[in-house]
This record gives sequence, structure tokens and C-alpha cells, in this order.
Amino acid sequence: MEMLNSVSMLLASDFWTIIIDFFARTIVNYGWAIIVFTICLKLVLSPLDIFQRVSTQKQSRVMAVIQPEINALQEKYKNDREKLNQETNKLYKKYRVNVGGMCITMLLTMAISLIVLFTLCSSIRSYGNEKLYTTYQELDNAYIQAESDYELLTDTDLTKEEYIEQAVLVKYDEISEQNSWLWIKNVWKSDTNTSQFVDFEDYANHYNLEGEDKDNAKARYDSIVSTIVGDGRDNNGYYVIMIFAVLVSFLTQFLSAKLLAPKGQKMNLTNKIMMAIIPITMLILAMTSNVVFTLYIITNSLMTAIISTIISLVLKKINKNKDDKEILMKSRNVEVVEYSRNYKK
Repeated sequence: MEMLNSVSMLLASDFWTIIIDFFARTIVNYGWAIIVFTICLKLVLSPLDIFQRVSTQKQSRVMAVIQPEINALQEKYKNDREKLNQETNKLYKKYRVNVGGMCITMLLTMAISLIVLFTLCSSIRSYGNEKLYTTYQELDNAYIQAESDYELLTDTDLTKEEYIEQAVLVKYDEISEQNSWLWIKNVWKSDTNTSQFVDFEDYANHYNLEGEDKDNAKARYDSIVSTIVGDGRDNNGYYVIMIFAVLVSFLTQFLSAKLLAPKGQKMNLTNKIMMAIIPITMLILAMTSNVVFTLYIITNSLMTAIISTIISLVLKKINKNKDDKEILMKSRNVEVVEYSRNYKK
């Protein structure tokens, strides 16, 4: 537990933002950078995930085959709980079913996934808020600089307002190269009808603007927004990404439940509940988070679905011609080999 807490504290620091910045400098755009970063992160964590899924599917298939024997034991010792537990444990030992091992691996995988999810969410939100302030401040500085430069010009056909507008638009295009993504104007805001700009009151409070300084900053803010938006609507997005996040999360849960379940076995109640809870959770996260984090959710879910499908197809191909008897014999081979080695000693 102490190790997990230490890892969580490390990841909650600037660890994630340093890595994301590295990808953004390489790829230029933050939207594409988070997608490539998520793919790389998923590939790094995939060995543990693959091991857990392969182990779970193998154990689940053995459990499905021996279920009639378990049912028989439950009927035989229905009035003797202690004897039922003893005989069930003997049956598990006979066929090398390690229920505890399955749970530990699953819990470890889940713990790592949750630590990454929540620390990354926290880091991206904090970093995103700061980026909103700094990117608008760049526009504000461009406005002030243009205002100052215009006084030194001696040969220009532009009015002061036109010159400032031109300078602001040039800086906006420069900033948009990193911060826009497809139809999204600012990836540090959500894909909704919210403004792409930081709220002025939040900006003023962040930089402790008061009195005349605040009034002047508000006049520049209104002019900058008007220059960039013009007569159009200042919608940052159209709710597309969050809807896609819900659909992808549902697809991932559905595939995990279907592909990992033994052939012919119906989806259990737990998986049905998860298929409802996870997409709703993802919707809430997408609505309250910026586009960068929502893209992480979508990419991570798609990678999970792809990995799950590949694992399932590989295992189905391996077990294609194996009947139930062969599966049970294979699960007991390790026990037979170990017994033979001990006998020779």
C-alpha cells in the first residue's frame, strides 16, 4: 500500500505534464500529442493487462467445465458448509484453479489503472487551467505590444484598431496551432457550447487585477474576443467527443464481458452493471473535463478494446480444437509433473 501511495504521489506531481509537453513539442498539437501519448502509455502497461486477461480467460474456461462437479458438491454437502468448502478447495487444487491469484492480479491491474486515471486527470486539469490563463495572456501581451508599436510607426495605411486586430489574429493563429484540434477551438476547454476563452473574472482574480488595471484589462479582453469571434458564436465544440467517449466506453465493456466469458456462458449481473456505470462515469468526466483528458479516455478505451479482441482471437485459435477433457488434462499437467519430480527425489 505504501508503494502505491508513493507511486500515486509521484504521478500526481509534474510527471505527466512533463511527458505530455514532450509529445506536444514533438507533434506540435496537444490534441494529437495526447492521442500518441495514450497509445504509448497503454503499450507500456499492456503486458500486465494481457497477463491478467489471458489468466482470467483460461481460469474462467476451466471453471465453466468443472461447474457441474461444483454443483454436485453443493448438492451433496448443502447442509455441511465446512465440508463443502474443503471439497471445493480440493477440486480447485486438482484442476489448478487459483481464485486468489486471479483476484490479486485483477486488483493490481485495477489499482494501477485507477492511479494512472485519477493522477492524470488531476494533472491535466491543473495544467489545462494554467494553459487557459497563459494562452490568453499571450493574446493580451500581443495587444499591448501592438498598441505600443503603432505609436512608433511612421508609414502605414492601417488604423490603430486595424493594426492591433492584425497583431492579435497573428498571435491567435500561432496559439491555435497547438491548442486547436479538428473542430475544437481550444483543447483546454470542454467540447461544449462554452466559450473558448478563459472567463475574465477568473483571469482577473488569477493575476490579482484591481481598479484601473482591471478596467483596462476588461476593455482589452472584450476587444480581443470581438476580434477573434467577430459576429459568429463563440462555441468551443458541439458535444461530439463526449458522446463518442460514452459509445467507446460501452463498446469496451461489452467486448470485455463477451470476449472473456467462456463460450455459451451468459453475461453475469456484475458485467451488466459495469456496462451501465462505466459509460455514465465517462460521460460525467467528459462533461467536466477538457478535451485533452476526454481524448485520453477515448484512446485508452479504444486501445483496451483492440487488445481485448486480439487476446480473445489468439486464445480462441489456440483452443479451437481442444475439447473440455483436454482443457482439464492440461490444467492438471503441472500437478502431475510436480508430483513426478517430488517422487524422483
